[in-house]
Amino acid sequence: MKTVIIGAGQAGAWVARTLRQHAPQAQIVLVGQETHPPYERPPLSKEVMSGAQPEPSCLLSARQARELGIQLELGVTAIAIDRGQRQILLDHGQPLPYETLVLATGGRARRPDIPGGKLHGVYTLRSLDDASQIRSALRPDRRLLVVGGGWIGLEVAATARRLGLQVALIESGPRLCARSVPANVSNFLLELHQRQGVDMQLNGAVTAIDRSDPAGPLQVHTHRGIQQADVVVFGIGLEPNTELASACGLLVENGIVVNACGRTSDPSIYAVGDVANQPCTWPAAAPKARIRLESWANAQNGGIAIGEVLSGKALAPQTLPWFWSDQYDVNLQVLGIPSEDGTHVLRGSVDDAKFCMFQIVEGRLHSVIAVNMAKELKLAKRWHSQNRCPDITELRNPAVQLGRL
Repeated sequence: MKTVIIGAGQAGAWVARTLRQHAPQAQIVLVGQETHPPYERPPLSKEVMSGAQPEPSCLLSARQARELGIQLELGVTAIAIDRGQRQILLDHGQPLPYETLVLATGGRARRPDIPGGKLHGVYTLRSLDDASQIRSALRPDRRLLVVGGGWIGLEVAATARRLGLQVALIESGPRLCARSVPANVSNFLLELHQRQGVDMQLNGAVTAIDRSDPAGPLQVHTHRGIQQADVVVFGIGLEPNTELASACGLLVENGIVVNACGRTSDPSIYAVGDVANQPCTWPAAAPKARIRLESWANAQNGGIAIGEVLSGKALAPQTLPWFWSDQYDVNLQVLGIPSEDGTHVLRGSVDDAKFCMFQIVEGRLHSVIAVNMAKELKLAKRWHSQNRCPDITELRNPAVQLGRL
């Protein structure tokens, strides 16, 4: 069996490693557009940008790939898929045949279509090269303007403030991380950054960027008029890389549509990670619900699951989505997909930046948001895996120790 994996990120690397573990004789080729071997992305907006960690941890080094018998093709771009011939056309001109193909193409950072959006000093953050460029521009005497109040924008703002920069953040909506957390957690994040000295601007907009003096600051045209900045970072979301899939006729709708096993509309092609639109099969998920997840856990767990499926093992049960973010001295974790439904129980103290919010829907544990309460989040994962839900009355009682429930 020859398996070709397009995309040498978190998901693709874990497909390759897992498939090799369970199928020692399989022929595996991992194709990556970046010249770097597969690496962890979460440190990019924190340790790498701050300089505390020059490079993120490697997921599959060139040496490891050789030892495992995985053909690692880096700095190579796949430009087309010929499903009839079962081969991939690469930018160096040599077609690459496959028996099974895995698309782990991930996504690219969105850039706004505005004048000056590609000027020097204007960045997005997706890759190690992006993080290195931003890191070189972050000096304590400079002003940073972050556009986008999602997780990437907030982490970049926190890292820059710790480096001593003046930081302003513009979010187009009325609150932060509105698609991920309820309003009270958005307010907590807003106040967290305001206390750290970030100029937080909600319901804002950036319409153009220019620079009258080549050696001078950027002139950012905003809802407040012109705001000056030495560095601008856009963190306005991810665009899934579905072009290869669309061009060869695969079903694409907010990502590449796959079944529970990761198989696309072509039975010899799979998709995994940020680019895959997958069914929600965890307990209490709505019937026929689908989701495209952009998270470290989804990429790793999905890569492992696809690697096992390709080796002939049974499909592992889907785990509840999990995500985390580190900002200043706050570790925030989200388990599940929070919504306004059901009953919400708060334990701990928002003022002390140490609390958990449990969401119970129809007698099931639907989601948990934990701020500096990692043990409680770990316990909630165990409850969910065992299809258990604590009693709401006991959950509300601060005298009741969660470990005893």
